This record gives sequence, C-alpha cells and structure tokens, in this order.
Amino acid sequence: MNTDKFNSESISTPLSLNKKITDRNATSPKKFNFSIQPYAWFASIGGTVGEFDGEKYGFNKGFTFKNLHMYAAFIGKIKYERVSFVFDISYVNYKSFGTTTQNPNLPQELSANTTAKQWVSDLFLAYLFPSKGKTMVDIYGGGRLWNLDLEATVLKPDGTQNTAPGYSNSWLDPVIGVNAEFVLSKDMKWAAWTKGDIGGFGVNSQMTWQMNVGFVYMLSPNWPLALGFKYLGVNYYKNNLNWTVNEYGPTLGIGFRY
Repeated sequence: MNTDKFNSESISTPLSLNKKITDRNATSPKKFNFSIQPYAWFASIGGTVGEFDGEKYGFNKGFTFKNLHMYAAFIGKIKYERVSFVFDISYVNYKSFGTTTQNPNLPQELSANTTAKQWVSDLFLAYLFPSKGKTMVDIYGGGRLWNLDLEATVLKPDGTQNTAPGYSNSWLDPVIGVNAEFVLSKDMKWAAWTKGDIGGFGVNSQMTWQMNVGFVYMLSPNWPLALGFKYLGVNYYKNNLNWTVNEYGPTLGIGFRY
C-alpha cells in the first residue's frame, strides 16, 4: 500500500491519519495540515517537593478528582510539507495533597498539605522522514516550558501548623525526541503511535523525559479518537525549589483536522 499521502500528515501526535483516507488514488501529498485535540489525562503523580521549612517532602498519589482542582490539556500541530510546529499544553492544579518529610534524621515525622499549580508547554519543530511503508518516523526538538507555583502548610508533630513560604518559578528545558506511527488496517482507519523524548541536560532541570503510546481510530475523515498512555517526568532542584516528580496515566481525546 502506498502511504506517501499518509506520511505527509504524520507528526508527533495521533492526529496523523490523512483527511482523505478514502482517496487511495491520491498521488501527491497534502502540503498544509492543521490539527488540534483536547484530551483528558488521568494522571497519577509521585515524587518530592519543597523545600518547606528547610525540608523536602515526598508523596505518591493515584488519580482522584478529590484533590484535582482543575485540569486542561490540548495537543496540536501546524504542518507544511514535511516540517511541522507541534505543541502540547497542559495545566493542572493539585489541591492540598498530603506529603511527608524525606529526612530520616528527624526524630518525628513532619507532614505538609501541599498545593501545586503546574503549566507544561511542549513547543517543538519536527521533520517527517520519507517513507512508502506502513511505518512513519519523525524527529523533533525544541523546548519544554514549565510554570510552577507551590504552596504548603507544614503540620508539626506537636500539632501546630506553619504556613511555609510559597514558591513560584518558570524554566525552559531543551528537548529532543522521536515519534513513530504505524498503519494497522487496510482502510487506514486504525493506527498506533509511540513517541519518546529526553531533555533538560542540566540547563535548568537535571533531566526531563516523556513516553507516549496509544491507538487512534478515525471516526470520520476529520475526527480522530485517540486512547493512549502518557508518562512525564522531571528532576528540577534549584535555589531550594525542588520539583522531582513523575506523572503517568491513560489519555483520551477527540481531535479535529483540516
């Protein structure tokens, strides 16, 4: 099956299926393509935060609506020929989740109710390699912009509380990655994707990484339905601000392509 027309749409997201999936006689790839997809990410989160009162605090929380104050995410791309601008933007407000100190030398354990507001904006340029098979591969590079606000109320062993100074910071991590997509059905309605990237390299974060896998089904030539799994991690520790966390869980989204 000649998938050159398919390949011209491929880009770091499960929005790649060609709009004209029924046009098997097309010989020239579509030069311009735009797509956007809001999605839900049912993420668990764990790691260490701080410093509050000079201490780091650890936690491990499964997904729950109880402490999730707000969540919004969308992904998309603007493509011309084989070069694309890709964006993946998410906002989450983890409200008053419990954390405990990571210092084994303390005679008694401290805990804190912590609130984290996090923006993550992936902004990449990508290039799609030519291919005539059922597999499409592209590479991408750019930046992962973090915006973080942390607040905490420290609960001391004697029952007293102390509102710790909050933290607010933004930083940009360089990121490089690779994406692969696979046509699974002859009618080109089913496909799978996997992508991974790594970044940071000590520029700001010591390291940041992402893994993303899933399946997409074309509800119509313009509307893809995607089910996947996303894993995002970061190790950031500067000026007493620690945000070393892993966020992971299934994703579900419906997109639109032009």
